[in-house]
Amino acid sequence: MGRTKPAVIAAALAALALGAVPAALGQNPGNGGLSPPDPATPSGEAINQIYWFVFAICAVVFVVVESALVLFVIRFRRRRNVAEEAEGPQIHGNTRLEIIWTAIPAVILVGIAAVVLARTPAVQATSGDRANELVVEVQGHQFYWEYIYPDGQISIDRLVVPVNRPVKLELVSFDVNHSWWVPELTGKKDAIPGRTNELRFTPEREGVFEGRCAELCGILHAVMPTTVEVVPQADYAGFLQLIGGQEEPGASQLALGRETWDRVCAKCHGLAGEGDIGPPVALSPKLVDPEAMRDLLENGQDLPANEGYMPPVGRGWPDFQVEALIAYIQSNPALAAPPAEGGGR
Repeated sequence: MGRTKPAVIAAALAALALGAVPAALGQNPGNGGLSPPDPATPSGEAINQIYWFVFAICAVVFVVVESALVLFVIRFRRRRNVAEEAEGPQIHGNTRLEIIWTAIPAVILVGIAAVVLARTPAVQATSGDRANELVVEVQGHQFYWEYIYPDGQISIDRLVVPVNRPVKLELVSFDVNHSWWVPELTGKKDAIPGRTNELRFTPEREGVFEGRCAELCGILHAVMPTTVEVVPQADYAGFLQLIGGQEEPGASQLALGRETWDRVCAKCHGLAGEGDIGPPVALSPKLVDPEAMRDLLENGQDLPANEGYMPPVGRGWPDFQVEALIAYIQSNPALAAPPAEGGGR
């Protein structure tokens, strides 16, 4: 019985460790599970395959190493009839064993590298017919995502794409490093000032997929989520028509202005400009002064009277977006004072 005890203990520990895996695998990643989300693109499926391949190897290595560790601790423990000051047997090396424990990890690493390199084209989604590829510019700002569609339409923190159509995102940043990541669709890709990175995927099922900025980018990094809505082609065309094009007056201009205020300005200054992270700005004359607004949006502001620094949140905006923001502010009595009698402000 003495010789079987270590094996029994090691097997029990391994069973306990592996017994917790099924419950963890069934959880959603947002709840701390081990399993990645169900992919909605071929590139997402390729990422999941790589994940499970590496996970399986790591699990086997973990069980083997920990089992050996437990066995050695039990097998070579100090016996009760041995004095505490007694030294254990001095082992000066084993060439064959050292070669084995060097060669096996090397072979494992080469195998992992070969599989990952073989699946990289699928992850990057560069193969296949991409003649009908939808190209969207993704601008990372402190602290929001701005999407610019091929005809100049703009949406903020919300990307809408048609199902079964290849998509290419061109990621840029106008301030600091950001990282665009929607786990169910594809891997993450950084948005870096001064360069353009590309990220491709082809959504295969409709739905709303939640994403985030995966690079710590400042004080409001936590409020920089994004959503990707995958819709039928007809709904995508209707969405573009709804948000309007460049310099288009009327309802679409006010909608863009409101979206810009709600998802950019209000994150710091509040929906009514009452102040929060940033100072109160309601009824400030700068809000309706085009030149002052352009300078503020392009260059930011750092005043001794304010605790924080306002980043250049509107750097890179087209003129029609600035005009839409001012038009919305002018239409909102909580933000802009009503015109004075006689036509002045």
